[in-house]
Amino acid sequence: MKRLLLLCLTYIMCVGNHQMAAQDSSESPGIFNSLAVDVSASTTGIGIDVASPIGSYLAVRAGVSFMPNFTYSTDVDVDIEGSYEGNIPTSIDVEGGMGRTAGEILLNVYPFKSSSFFVCGGAYFGGGKLIKIKGHSDELAELIKEGQEVGIEIGNYRIPVDQNGNISGGLKVSSFRPYLGLGFGRAIPKKRIGFMFEMGVQFHNTPKVYTNNGDLSDLTAEADNDFTDIIDKLTVYPVLKFRLCGKNILIIFYKIKGDEPYNFRLISFLYIRNNTLISAPPSHHVPHEHPLPKPAQYQPSLTDRK
Repeated sequence: MKRLLLLCLTYIMCVGNHQMAAQDSSESPGIFNSLAVDVSASTTGIGIDVASPIGSYLAVRAGVSFMPNFTYSTDVDVDIEGSYEGNIPTSIDVEGGMGRTAGEILLNVYPFKSSSFFVCGGAYFGGGKLIKIKGHSDELAELIKEGQEVGIEIGNYRIPVDQNGNISGGLKVSSFRPYLGLGFGRAIPKKRIGFMFEMGVQFHNTPKVYTNNGDLSDLTAEADNDFTDIIDKLTVYPVLKFRLCGKNILIIFYKIKGDEPYNFRLISFLYIRNNTLISAPPSHHVPHEHPLPKPAQYQPSLTDRK
């Protein structure tokens, strides 16, 4: 069964006239009296969020980030319960994947009214599986058929290999991660478009080993591999973010099916104009003097036709 992924392709459109832009830039921030939407690229992935002011010194932000499933290969040691006199592999190659989705609720504090410098606090939630580990070995599958208990060594634990020779597990952290950071830039830009730079850390505690097959077993000595180094050193998660935001914007939502990056269709769009949020299906136009561009017609693939 194919997995459906939702990809938000967002771009910022400058709409309106210069007179309105001058009026917006001269108004003082109120309490939730304006709204900005942004796209960002960071160490947490590709993100989209919304922001609104709480007076002149505070701004609240909420959004979601999608970390692409970057993968890398490494070798890990094999551990066999008890003694075995036959030939066994001492290590096997496994793949680590970093893909995850997380939400965020943050509060920007601007201590100086005339400066864009801010400190930020809040939390990230979801995306507790930091690294997903998978692998396969036909040799280990044969050992299991002979009645041996086999696993791979990660940190202080052994992740078991199932009867088919598959390995499935990884490293997980807390699903609720407090965050502190600082940066420069306005969450709600004074003009139509603004930029923001931010850096900080998520406090996610020490990563823990998990398995999707059976139960973990304790090792007498800590394993020596890349995953163990992550457990020992990555006690906080660094965040480095670049943000592009705008006040009059168009957000287009696409759905991507399976692993085919070009097999997508338009779902709907959101349009924000003068702090008013308008939603419409792809066949409609926003009731405004600046109509939305009509999306290109989606051509189904041969797989979809079946």
